[in-house]
Amino acid sequence: MQRTDVIVVGAGPTGLLLAGELALQGVQAMVLERLDVPDPTIKSGSINVASAEILDRRGLLPAAEEVQRRRMAAARAFTGSGGTSTTRGLVSGFKQESPRFPVMGHFAGIMFRNDLVDQEDPVLAAHTAVANGVAVPQYDLELLLAERCVQLGVEIRRGVAVRGVRSTSGDLHDDADVVVETDAGEFTAGWVVAADGGRSVIRKQLGIDFVGTDPELVGYQAIADLDDVSGLSHGWTWTPRGVYAYGPVPGRILVARFGPQPEDRNAPVTREELQDVVRHVTQTQVTIADIHGRATRWSDNARQVRSYRHGRVLFAGDAAHVHSPFSAQGLNLGFGDAVNLGWKLAATVRSWAPTGLLDTYETERSPIAAWVLDWTRAQVALLRGDERTAQLRKVVGDELFTVPGAMNRMVAVSSGIMQHYDVADDATAPVGSIAGNVELTSGARLADHAHDGRFVLVDRSPDGRFAGAVPHLTARVTSVADPTADTSLPSLLVRPDGIIVWATTQDGEPTGDDAQTRLDVAIARWVGARRARPEALLP
Repeated sequence: MQRTDVIVVGAGPTGLLLAGELALQGVQAMVLERLDVPDPTIKSGSINVASAEILDRRGLLPAAEEVQRRRMAAARAFTGSGGTSTTRGLVSGFKQESPRFPVMGHFAGIMFRNDLVDQEDPVLAAHTAVANGVAVPQYDLELLLAERCVQLGVEIRRGVAVRGVRSTSGDLHDDADVVVETDAGEFTAGWVVAADGGRSVIRKQLGIDFVGTDPELVGYQAIADLDDVSGLSHGWTWTPRGVYAYGPVPGRILVARFGPQPEDRNAPVTREELQDVVRHVTQTQVTIADIHGRATRWSDNARQVRSYRHGRVLFAGDAAHVHSPFSAQGLNLGFGDAVNLGWKLAATVRSWAPTGLLDTYETERSPIAAWVLDWTRAQVALLRGDERTAQLRKVVGDELFTVPGAMNRMVAVSSGIMQHYDVADDATAPVGSIAGNVELTSGARLADHAHDGRFVLVDRSPDGRFAGAVPHLTARVTSVADPTADTSLPSLLVRPDGIIVWATTQDGEPTGDDAQTRLDVAIARWVGARRARPEALLP
């Protein structure tokens, strides 16, 4: 049997990003995917700012920006000089000619508006560098990440259907290898990560509890040739029977209606089924002449695993949590899982992980997923077609969302930049937050020093005293000297996933003994022993 350090099951965005993160840390990774080729089916149309910043920290932002340029050209051609103000605002919101926070997305179909966002807000201003790289559809993202995996030496085995996993000792909780059983034979690894989607074969085989709420609606999405679209509105439209969105991608139709689930959720979506739903919700006689690729069917089923780990098997992405696709939170939630787990699992495989490091994957990511599930449930509640819900939706859209600061808050939360972890005792801002766009006096940015997946220590002390804590950890920590007299700019220690785990403060002595002590504690907690064996320091 072929053996590798880690087998990742599933070549979606979560699995591919995770495999790349492992390889970046010197871990041998293999990806097993049941599909022969990447799935071109239309899914998420963009990523949020937090996900774009992950790409930025790995040097992939230029590729994402090129995808956005191509996509926006197609969207502008589709809308032309016409279309609704909502659609025009969506397209212009993607185009960022100057460093501005990208205002994009919606809450229950209520579009976020550029004109209501204060771009001077320091929360948003700290995350503007990736504005031209957020409009990346899932298919393009998978191609980009797969290419990166190949460059890093990850083996991607497509057309391999996984049937289950077992331990060579008989107990997955033992310190023994895991055997992955497939239709192409057996593969062995020290660890397995199930990133095989919402209907995860591995999760079901292991009997992992998947708890949450049952669905209320059925949704469809497709790229199609539609005849007689004069009765369709661009952007989001609510009706007593459901909700639909037409455009801005040419031929894109998304429709959802409340009611019972189909008898066979796995059956392919036919042209007739899609047309019936579109006509029912829109109350028009639009004709669907053809479907490009494969239409998708989905629901607002919202569930989460009770545990993200079962011995030597871990769960990430939709295998760990599912919910409605509104606001494209699923892709971004899985991205966060992958970048959080990648370096921690690599540290465990390479035997330099501090005690309990791998356990923090669940303690940090599970609350984020639970919040996202509630965020999507709230949107579904606002989509209902009854008169009272319509009145509530009007209050939210016309009153609450127009209050100064409210749109800023909604944009910031939906973009993912408000995520926060408990990474230090008695921590104060910005510790526990995403680093964002940290500019250095040299003209470079912190993200420029994070491409190789190491911790980044930005030492802004006049005498470079903080860098003295990590000279023996250069395989794990990149030390960047950035001396400045501006005490409002803190020194920082940033994890591979972009989370700040230590910072100097503006009160007291920012370069004093207390700061040094806290840095030593952060290094011990996250980076590992200060006196490690040479072989454990290898990347």
